[in-house]
Amino acid sequence: MIDFVFPLFGRFHPILVHLPIGFLAFGIILVFLSKKGENKHLDSIRLAYLLGAIAAVLSSISGFLQYQYEGFSWESVQFHFYFGCTTALFSFYLFYEINKYNSITSFYKLKSGALFALMLFTGHLGGNITHGETYLIEPLPAEVQNFLGYETTANKGLEIPEIGWEELVYYEDVVQPILNQNCSSCHNSRNKKGNLDLSEYNALLKGGEDGLVLTGGNPEQSSLFTRLVLPKEDDDHMPPKEKRQLHSEEIELIKHWISLGGTTESKLGDAGIEPELLEPFIKKEETPFYPTTAVSSVPEDNLNVLKESGFFAEPISEESNWIMISCINLSSFSDADWEKLNPVKEQLAFLDLSRTQITDQSLDELVGFPNLTVLKLNETGISGEGLEKLLKNENLKNLYLNKTQVTLEHLESLRNHPGLEKVFVFDTPASGNELAGEFSFYLERGNYLLPKLATDTIVY
Repeated sequence: MIDFVFPLFGRFHPILVHLPIGFLAFGIILVFLSKKGENKHLDSIRLAYLLGAIAAVLSSISGFLQYQYEGFSWESVQFHFYFGCTTALFSFYLFYEINKYNSITSFYKLKSGALFALMLFTGHLGGNITHGETYLIEPLPAEVQNFLGYETTANKGLEIPEIGWEELVYYEDVVQPILNQNCSSCHNSRNKKGNLDLSEYNALLKGGEDGLVLTGGNPEQSSLFTRLVLPKEDDDHMPPKEKRQLHSEEIELIKHWISLGGTTESKLGDAGIEPELLEPFIKKEETPFYPTTAVSSVPEDNLNVLKESGFFAEPISEESNWIMISCINLSSFSDADWEKLNPVKEQLAFLDLSRTQITDQSLDELVGFPNLTVLKLNETGISGEGLEKLLKNENLKNLYLNKTQVTLEHLESLRNHPGLEKVFVFDTPASGNELAGEFSFYLERGNYLLPKLATDTIVY
C-alpha cells in the first residue's frame, strides 16, 4: 500500500534541489558582506548553512530514489550524486566551524567561495542529466561550440542531397540524424532516461522501461511515433514541451520508415515519398553572388574622396570588402572621368552608370574592373557596338541595358559569356523582336501586358 512513497519522494528531487541552492547562496552572500570583526550576520549564516545542509541531504536522498525508480543509468548520475553528498557534508562542516570559532575570517570566506563553486558544479551536472550535456551549448554559433571543444556535426540534424536521395539508407541517413538532434540528449548510452537509448539501432530495438518502442510495419503501435503526435500538454508527449519539437516533415519520415518495416536495410526511395516532404532538408550548395577573390578594404579616405566628387559610394556589406558606386547624383559622368574610379577598381563590384553621359568608348575602360558583378548602363549612349569587350569581365552576372540602342545582333556577341546570368533590355530595339536562338543568359525584355479586367472600365 505504501510502495508509492519512495518513487513519489524521488520525483520531488527537481523541487527539493532548489532549497539547498537558495539557503546556501543566501548564507554565502552574507559571509562576503560581513566585514572583519563584525558579527551581526552570524546567526543568519548559521541558520542558512544548517538549513542548506539538511536540504542537501534530503535532495541527495530524493535524487538517489529518482535514479532507482525512473530508469536513469548509474553512469549518468553517479558524479552528480557524489558531488551532491559532498555539498551536504561541506555545508555541515562550515556550520560547525562558524559555531566553533564564532567569527568570519578571510580563510572562512575562501571556504565559502569553494562551497559556492562546488554547488554550481553539482547543479551543472544535474542540468546535464535532465537537459543533456549540450543544453546551454546548443544555441551558440557553431564557431563558438567548436572553440569550446564540442563537435557540432553529430547532432546537426537531417541533411539530404538534392540528387540521389532515393539511394539513402533510410535508418542510418534519415531516421538516426532526426533522433540524434531531437532525442539523444536524454536517450543515449550514458543517460538512458526511461531506460531508453535511441543513439543506435540495436539499443532502439530493446525499448525502455515501458516496453518496446518500435513495431515494424505498424506506426500506430510504435510509441516511437505515437508519442510524437500527442498534444504537447500530454505528459507522454515526446520530446518534452520545453525542448525542440520535431517538424511535421520529420515525424512523417519516421512514420514512413516504420511503415516500411523499421529495418536498417530499406532505402529512402522505397517509401514512395513525395519530394516536397524532403524539401526542408535538401542541402543546396549556395554559390556566392559576388566574387570569392580576397581583396583589401578601401581606405575610408578614398571613399570620402569619391563622395565629395558626387558619387554614391558604400560597402556592399559588412562581411566583405566589395563596394558599390552609383552616379545617381552625378549625371555629368562621362568617358573622360574613369580615372576617378581607378583607386577602387579591384574592390568595385556594383556600378550604376544609368543616365550618365558615357558612350561605347567606356566599354574599353570597363574591362579594367575585374570584379565587376552588377553593371547598370540604363539610358546612356551605349549603342551596342563593342559589347563583346565585356567578355573579359568574367565575374559579370547582371547587365542592365534598358532604354539604350542595343539590338539582338549586338547581344549575340555576349552569347557565350562565362558568367553572365541576366541581361535587361527593356524598351530597346532588342526587346521587341523574337529571339533568334537561346542565349547562355536569361534575357529580360519586359513589355509585359496585364489582361484588361472588367473592373478597369467601371466608373464610380
